[in-house]
Amino acid sequence: MNHIVIVDPFSTGKLYAPLLNARGLNCIAIISRPDLPAHFTQDLVAEHFTQVLDWRPELVETLDALGVVAVIAGCETAIHLTDHLTEALGVRGNSPATSDQRRNKYSMQQALDRRELAHIDSHLVTHPDQIAAVLTTIAPDQQYVVKPLNSAATQGVVFATGRAAVEQALLNAGWDQRNDLGEVNLGFVVQPFISGPEYVVDLVAFNGTYHVATVCRYTKILRNGSPFVYDSLDTLDPNDTDLQPLLDYARQAAAALNVLHGPLHMEIIWSPQGPVMIEAGARLHGGIAPRLFQQVYQPDLLSVAIDSYLGRPAPAGSGCSRQLRHGRIGFFWAERPSTFEGPGFEPMVEAGKVPGYGGHRYFVATGAHVPTTIDFATCPGLFWLSHDDARQLDHSAEQIRALLWSQ
Repeated sequence: MNHIVIVDPFSTGKLYAPLLNARGLNCIAIISRPDLPAHFTQDLVAEHFTQVLDWRPELVETLDALGVVAVIAGCETAIHLTDHLTEALGVRGNSPATSDQRRNKYSMQQALDRRELAHIDSHLVTHPDQIAAVLTTIAPDQQYVVKPLNSAATQGVVFATGRAAVEQALLNAGWDQRNDLGEVNLGFVVQPFISGPEYVVDLVAFNGTYHVATVCRYTKILRNGSPFVYDSLDTLDPNDTDLQPLLDYARQAAAALNVLHGPLHMEIIWSPQGPVMIEAGARLHGGIAPRLFQQVYQPDLLSVAIDSYLGRPAPAGSGCSRQLRHGRIGFFWAERPSTFEGPGFEPMVEAGKVPGYGGHRYFVATGAHVPTTIDFATCPGLFWLSHDDARQLDHSAEQIRALLWSQ
C-alpha cells in the first residue's frame, strides 16, 4: 500500500513525485491520452516513476492489486481520468459525476448559480448554428469575453464589444480545432466582461473543508494600446482581514464545485458587487508559482496538497497558511515586434545579484519572432522574486527588466 498514481505528471504536476519518493512512496505515471502534445509530455521525468503507463481501462485491476493509496491530477488534462480512477479504486477523490464542474467553463458557472453564489451569466455555443440565437442576447455597447470551454490559460480568449464584434469572434473561433492541451475545442462560452481587480486563490480540500494556501493579486497595465498586459502577480497574506470576503466566497465556490480532496486553483474578480469566480481548476497553480510559494508561505501549497492526498489532517490554526516573505512573479513585455536574441552572459550574471531574484523563464526561443505584447498569450517571459521588504520588489523588478528584457 505504498503506490501513488499521478495522472499526466506535467507542468507543476511533475513536482509531486520527488517529494513523494522522499517519503518512501512509489509513484506510477499514467498518461491519459496518446495524442497529448509534445510540449506537455516532454515534461515527464521518467526516473521519478516505477512505471509509466498509457491509460487503458484494464489498468484498474492492475492498480487495485498494487494497493494504490492516492490518485493525483498532474494538470488540466488529468481531471476526468483522475476522478474516474479515485472512484474505481476506492481512494480519496472528487466525484466523476461532477468532473465537468471542475473543468468546463460553462458547467462551473452553472454550479455557482445552483448554489445562488455570485457567478457570470454565460451563454453556451457548441455549434456555429447556435450563433444567431446567442446574438439576440448581446447588448449593443457591452463588452464580452468569448472563450473556449476547455482550453487553458488565455488561449482562444477574445474580448469583444457589441453584437457585431461578438459575432465575428464566434465566426473566427477555432471550431473543431485542437487547443494547446491537445483537446478538441468542445465549444465556446460568451460572458459579459467583469471589471475589477483580479485575484488568484489556491485552496486545498480536506474532506470538504478548505485550507487557503495562497492568495495573489494580478496587476495589469495599459500598454501597446491594450489594458490587458500583465505587469505582476503579487503574493498576499491570507490572514489579512481585508481579504476575508474574498476567501469566504472562495470556500463557498469550492463547495459548489464539489471539491472534496486536493488543490483547487481559482481566478476571482473582486467586482464592485463583490467577488465572482472567473474559472477554476482542480490542480496545482501552474508555472513556477509553487516553487515561489515554497519561499513565501508556511505551510506551502505543494506540501499541503500532498498531505490532503495522503489523508493527513488539515494544518492546524486559522485555516490559512502564513506569509513569511513577500513574493512576486513579474512579466516581460515587448513594445514592438522583434526577433528574440537573449540577454547575453553578463546581464545574466548581474541579474543573479539583484536582491530577491529567484529566476526567470522565456516563452520564446532564441531567434524566434516576438509579437507586440497585448495580453498574457503574447507575454514573452517572466521572472520571480521574494524578499522580506515588499518595497524591494519594485526596485528589483525594474532592474531585472532592464537586464533581461530590452528592445
